[in-house]
Amino acid sequence: MEKNFRIYRNTFDMDYNKHFEGAFCQGNGYQFLRATFEEGIDGEEQGEIYTREFKSVTTEKQRCAITKWGTYIPTIMGNNPQLNEVIINLPYFMDFNLLADGEKLSMNRCDISDFSMVLNLKNGCLTRTFTFNTKSGSTIKAKYERFPSKKNKHLFVQKITYKAENRDANIEITSGIDTNVTTNGFNHFMEISTTTNDDSITVVSKSDMGNTITQSSYLACDKEQVNIIDNKFNVQYDLKENEEITFIKKSFSFTDMDNEEIGIEGELVKSYDELYKENSQVWEKLWDRSDVVIEGNDHDQLGIRFSIYHLLRCKEESEYRSSICAKGFAGEAYYGRYFWDSEIFMLPFYIYTNPNIAKNLLMYRYNTLEGAKENARSYNCKGARYPWQSATTGTEQCSLWEYADNEIHITADIVYGIWHYYKATDDIEFIKNYGAEIIVETARFWLDRVDVDKDGNYNLFNVMGPDEYTAFNCNNTFTNRLVKFNLETACYVIQLLNETDKIAYVKLCDKVKLDNKELLEFKKVAEKLILPDYEKVQYIPQSENFDNYADVDIDNLWKDRKNPFGMYMTHEKLYRSKVLKQADSLSLAMLFKTDFTIEQIKNTYEHYEPITTHDSSLSPINHAIVAGWIGKEEHVNKFLQYSLSLDFDSNRNGAKDGIHIANCGCMYQFIIHTIAGIDNALINEDEIPMSTSYTMPKGWDKVSFKILWKNVSYFVTVDKNGTKITKGI
Repeated sequence: MEKNFRIYRNTFDMDYNKHFEGAFCQGNGYQFLRATFEEGIDGEEQGEIYTREFKSVTTEKQRCAITKWGTYIPTIMGNNPQLNEVIINLPYFMDFNLLADGEKLSMNRCDISDFSMVLNLKNGCLTRTFTFNTKSGSTIKAKYERFPSKKNKHLFVQKITYKAENRDANIEITSGIDTNVTTNGFNHFMEISTTTNDDSITVVSKSDMGNTITQSSYLACDKEQVNIIDNKFNVQYDLKENEEITFIKKSFSFTDMDNEEIGIEGELVKSYDELYKENSQVWEKLWDRSDVVIEGNDHDQLGIRFSIYHLLRCKEESEYRSSICAKGFAGEAYYGRYFWDSEIFMLPFYIYTNPNIAKNLLMYRYNTLEGAKENARSYNCKGARYPWQSATTGTEQCSLWEYADNEIHITADIVYGIWHYYKATDDIEFIKNYGAEIIVETARFWLDRVDVDKDGNYNLFNVMGPDEYTAFNCNNTFTNRLVKFNLETACYVIQLLNETDKIAYVKLCDKVKLDNKELLEFKKVAEKLILPDYEKVQYIPQSENFDNYADVDIDNLWKDRKNPFGMYMTHEKLYRSKVLKQADSLSLAMLFKTDFTIEQIKNTYEHYEPITTHDSSLSPINHAIVAGWIGKEEHVNKFLQYSLSLDFDSNRNGAKDGIHIANCGCMYQFIIHTIAGIDNALINEDEIPMSTSYTMPKGWDKVSFKILWKNVSYFVTVDKNGTKITKGI
């Protein structure tokens, strides 16, 4: 057993049950499953109909429940009349129920002892063990094991074993595919049919967006024949004292969105151990290229691997029609939608460990470019305007107008992600065929979105930066700098193609109808777009008007730090107060470190950290990254532990509605940028860009990892002597 690859739940406390369902979520890039109990929990209705209104998820109180099923395939979305496009919670094929001496197993109703639940991060296998003490006096030792196969993405495998420990016991098993499930209180299935064969149960569901989902389950038992009664597998058996009975359930999921057909016959004849080994071998290769090894601090080592595990399960190499939702497909809170998180916080992990996945994350943006153009037209603008919340079509899904209208930085963030990928991989073919078109169309949008003043300068009025507590900025520094980058990159990429590939250059200009006049407009707006005079102010301002906002007594207003600060102040008041959900200026420093002196970054940190609430899960790790650059070791440790605890620490209950997957991605950037001192890929074209400093958190003696740079693998080690990079390992 390898050290620091397993996370445990050793006590059964219903108050934290939903947290563990999210924290222990499983997935293989195609299908994702919350860590709910196979038998469900008595009294917790999963098919409840209710109306969920669209609100700020930060301060919204989710519907109370001690368990929430979750079976998701990202390409399958539904149409909610209040929420627009949402990911659909699919029928529950893990269903497996036990009657022992006539008593139905339910963890919240029965006498349960010796409970343990373990997620093996190394291969994504979840194991639950406990003792079921029946009212009749029988003691049943139960073990549940399960995993979604990384070898065959359509396959999910369960192994359930029962042992009668103190006397004979009569058991009855019923298992099937439970179709009584809703998503955010809404039923998205227009039609569901269940059919059975001699050895299988199949459910075919048709969604309200016209998709077809087919799920088939097969159950085998090592002691008794499996019957099918009323669309359920059924086994009745008299289990003798000290005797074990084992069930293997294999479930397959397919949709009409799949690009391939994979037969299931071969999987049916394989043993559980064979399938387990195949799955583990695929995971082993993923960990070999992605692991971060920390010596000296076992807690932090496990926390970092927890983050990497969730990134590894969230995406497969071949899927280009979806991105990664803000909750890591581990809950419904963010409706299965995609934000700026994908390009800014998660993409770098894949760029440096698996560029094929990084490319397909960006291909999702290319495949939704027409939706982005439609968004731009709806605002009477040319070009492409990417939505704040995106799903299958690429049109805006956010129902809150202040976010949908104003949080426009995402359009430029995507260009940043494209260029980050290109500079780290040299994938010029991607730029020629896909990236350049996005870069030009998004640059075109900004020509209509800016406003010119009497001095001939260009402004971005009424925008929301990453900090959603400052909704109506004038010349938000983060947004303006990213827009300038977008425009400059458009000019550069056109020049690059013109000089290196005339055919690609002509093809692009013809396709997007680009002429030299428009290129000059890109350049002019980029040059005259308002940005602060950093030499004069010596820090990075949040926006042009922020310092005129009202002061707020955060400490007195924030009555309970277990709740977000935003719950103690109306959004209207937040929008005119000097209080931040996260600091835009530090986010900007993270992306464009070399734009600023260390003194300017330090001044920015000290200016905004006291008024930052960290209500955004992206804020603590951003602060940890920057704190390392400016020598604030105490803050490095404080904010690192804050970030690690968001989903990893059950006391915070943070994963109950899903994983803060962007925080997981940014945790990896903390390793790269702050621990190892590797600067952003945009800085240097020929070699890994290194800064002159590195930071080692409390208790960390040594850190090592692999990184891909321009198709070459490097091995990086960091210890008290600094950072060492070895090529070709």
